Amino acid sequence: MNKNSFTIQNLALITLAAAVSGCTAQVTGSIKFKAQQQNFAVQQKVNTKIDLLWVIDNSASMDSAQDKLRQGLTGFAQKYMKPYWDIRIGVITTDSYIANSAFNSYLNTTIPGTTNWQSPYVASRIATWTNPSWAPTLVDGTGHFTNGIKFNQLFPLWDSNYSKLITGKHDGPIQALCVESLPYFMNGPTQCQIRDNPANANYGTGTSNCLNPGSGKSAISQCVNTVSNDSIRSGKAIISTKPPTGTPGDSAWVNSLVNQFMINATAGSAGHGSERGLASLGQFITDNEASGSLSSFFRADSVRGIIFISDEEDQSMTLPSPVPSGFTPWTNYRCDQAGLVALNPTANITGSNGVCCSGGSCSYGTAGTTCTEKTVDGFTYTPSICPVAANLTPVSTFKTQLDNFFNTLDGSTTTSSYFIVSIVALSGQTIQDLQAARTTTDAAVGATKMFAVDRADRYIALGDAVGNGSVALDMGASDYSPLLDAIGSTLVSKKSTFKLTRQATDKEAMVVTVVHANGTSDVVPSSILLVSGNTVTITDEAFVLSLGDTDVIAINYLPSRLFN
Repeated sequence: MNKNSFTIQNLALITLAAAVSGCTAQVTGSIKFKAQQQNFAVQQKVNTKIDLLWVIDNSASMDSAQDKLRQGLTGFAQKYMKPYWDIRIGVITTDSYIANSAFNSYLNTTIPGTTNWQSPYVASRIATWTNPSWAPTLVDGTGHFTNGIKFNQLFPLWDSNYSKLITGKHDGPIQALCVESLPYFMNGPTQCQIRDNPANANYGTGTSNCLNPGSGKSAISQCVNTVSNDSIRSGKAIISTKPPTGTPGDSAWVNSLVNQFMINATAGSAGHGSERGLASLGQFITDNEASGSLSSFFRADSVRGIIFISDEEDQSMTLPSPVPSGFTPWTNYRCDQAGLVALNPTANITGSNGVCCSGGSCSYGTAGTTCTEKTVDGFTYTPSICPVAANLTPVSTFKTQLDNFFNTLDGSTTTSSYFIVSIVALSGQTIQDLQAARTTTDAAVGATKMFAVDRADRYIALGDAVGNGSVALDMGASDYSPLLDAIGSTLVSKKSTFKLTRQATDKEAMVVTVVHANGTSDVVPSSILLVSGNTVTITDEAFVLSLGDTDVIAINYLPSRLFN
């Protein structure tokens, strides 16, 4: 480890050496050290490196949560994303796991029923329709998909690079075909046809309407990427708070960071409904963080925060090897037949080509037609679709992967260099409220009503296992600003607690000084210092945020035991 860097793993407090000030600062009434005894600490440079990876649910029900996230980002960015700090931000989605080669055959499969199918919507706008370059014969002149639609044509971003932080992949909403086979995408809050059809009055390209919708427009419907209009992109899959050489770190720079963050955090709602945030993170570590990768994100000796946002439980399952024929993301799922019938009394749930039945004639049910009920805060519910529990990858497996990766990156054998934030449906009331909204949308778009909202216990369990300031927050909040502020406060706490080489007596026998690059210095008031054993904490958040990466923290203190 570089002894001249100030890291979360080596949070040392720094003694102001004689070379800095010419003498050792003393506290009134303290014992003056002899020169040869001034060896109780080391001097190190402040390190403000922070890497924040967001893993955002981009399934059909996430429009509202992403909109609240956008609205709360301005205050968060202006308070914590300081241009004199070295913070990097990346966003991936809970369907990034689909980059695994186990799904290659699935992605190249023609969706049943789409061969020679005519999309009423595409047919209605055939005069403005242009086939994409990667599928020049996708639609004929009458709106028919003559050869059908493959899954990787419905979602053209789904490929082996989908788990990487590459421009065009994870720097804006997911891109998808605007057709009736995606009822939530087309007829739900996103209203994809608004941005898909140049003949539409509100059609537009670029990010301006997403960032500032204006009168009569909605950010939810303006922050949408389709195959025909894929222009909501920040152009930066990795956002850095440090401005390039020659660019001032002024308000204009901070505002640009806010805009980029808002676009990247708008992951869209056309992603896969099998939400596997843990597996997506694991695929990201495998694919994006490979040695020498140009898109690698996490840096040695940085503080790392991994933030999950989802209204459903993690469904990460162990993938089979070899991959059997017909394997899909929905393999090894059960369904709650009784609950689905109750929710949809007039729909075809159990019949041929229905939603839930055994025997393989329905969308779900070959692995079972019951799901385990859950109770949260006295509210009992049963998810309509559930993975077979025996196939779920243990949470401990993902923690081990993360620990091993960060230990190798830092060159250490133990690490506490990352923390987990889970923004999920924590309370029974939140689950009921979000599910009510989901049921309303199901009815509005003509889809089968399902109980999909669930408490994400597996994300919470990962945070509990990691510790290190990990926290779970309730996504049911009407305003996400406090949630984001809690994340920011966690970051500050990682940069405000330092270890001494020997236990100090108390803060009255201590002088803490910030030494700036220009040679000036400021004494940290003792009123914002907390001394406990061999650690010292600066308790004022604003003071910690004022520190830059060219500052040095220096401490003169009286050890509780001079001789051992």
